Amino acid sequence: MNNVKKLMMSLVVLFMLPHTSSHAQQIEPTSMAPGWSFPYIGAGKGTWDASVGVFFWSDTFHARNLQLRGDMDLAPGMRWHTVVRSNQEQDTLTGFHPHFDENYLEGYGFHTDSAGTLSANLRAGNMRYLHFPYPDAIDLFDQVPGISDLTGGQKTGYNGELLTLDYAHKSGLGIHTSGINWGFGREGGSQLLENYLFYRQNLGNIHFETHIGGLAVRPEPLGRKENGYSVYVGTNGAGYTAGLLYEKLHNQPAYTGIMVSFPMNNTTKAMGKVAFDYDRTPQGFAMQLPLVSGTIGDIQKKAPEGGVLVGEIKAERLRTYWQNGQVRNYYEHRRSSWGQTGSRDLVVVMTEEPWHLQAEALVSPHLFNVGFKTWEKDRQGPAQLSQTVTYQFYKVQ
Repeated sequence: MNNVKKLMMSLVVLFMLPHTSSHAQQIEPTSMAPGWSFPYIGAGKGTWDASVGVFFWSDTFHARNLQLRGDMDLAPGMRWHTVVRSNQEQDTLTGFHPHFDENYLEGYGFHTDSAGTLSANLRAGNMRYLHFPYPDAIDLFDQVPGISDLTGGQKTGYNGELLTLDYAHKSGLGIHTSGINWGFGREGGSQLLENYLFYRQNLGNIHFETHIGGLAVRPEPLGRKENGYSVYVGTNGAGYTAGLLYEKLHNQPAYTGIMVSFPMNNTTKAMGKVAFDYDRTPQGFAMQLPLVSGTIGDIQKKAPEGGVLVGEIKAERLRTYWQNGQVRNYYEHRRSSWGQTGSRDLVVVMTEEPWHLQAEALVSPHLFNVGFKTWEKDRQGPAQLSQTVTYQFYKVQ
């Protein structure tokens, strides 16, 4: 244990030293125009889809998790999101008792200047996904809310009012904090979920990150934090990337993790389209099959003839899951914005890339030297699906 701590802290010192040959940068930066930005596609515009889950093995087949998802912009920096399932059962479609996995109003904005970007987000309702403005490599290891609420156990997810503030300096340093006022069926008052300093550095083909401060505790029930640190070292570039995590929090065992991210190809697109997952308890394969989808409001798929491009928003939709292959969350990160967007006199054109399996992040409350069988037996395995979308805004003469 002491040797591992010394190694990881040595890496922290090494990467925190100034490097004249490399410019520190935030991984997956949010790019906005100087000043305040509230990326917005237009009032009453959005998307929806319906899907159904299946779980199967050699002697088992379940249809489950019939769900309807909807997202709609309301005003600049304001939108509504919902994921409603037909019942609150784990492995059946029997009975019709609609249940909101997610259902909240959201306000968000970004302030960018020559030094960095401040990101602010306030959500009120039922939530199962916390990442904002965009998950870094350490965030990919975060535990996804479980499924005990589908088996008569305790409620999962984050119900209430959630405030997140994040400041990323161009040096790679930054600060992140999030707090919740529990409500909408959950008791607990107000509390901080996370409050930590971070540092991110790309050095050639190596990527380094550390979070230091109040970090989320991994065992359920989620919503607790302890002081400590996480350190991640991995490869950086296009295509396949991989990295290792070490984390030690007060009153918690040391966690280690392995993360692999994947390029978009026929295999990862096929897995992403149906949210394919292999589960161990119980053993089997899980999928979330798309049924039908559409748009809300006037959103086009082709640029208007004679239209002039005057603005653009690039976004990335993410879905995360790990336990029993239940896909129960969805979030569209608005990643960059320029020009005129959201005005009623503009034509909105949406271009969607295929969903694909973006990353698998395995984390276990053991050091690697315990042996693979022991390490893997107690591990969690969050998976992340991604879809890139571009909104272009045209003025018709």
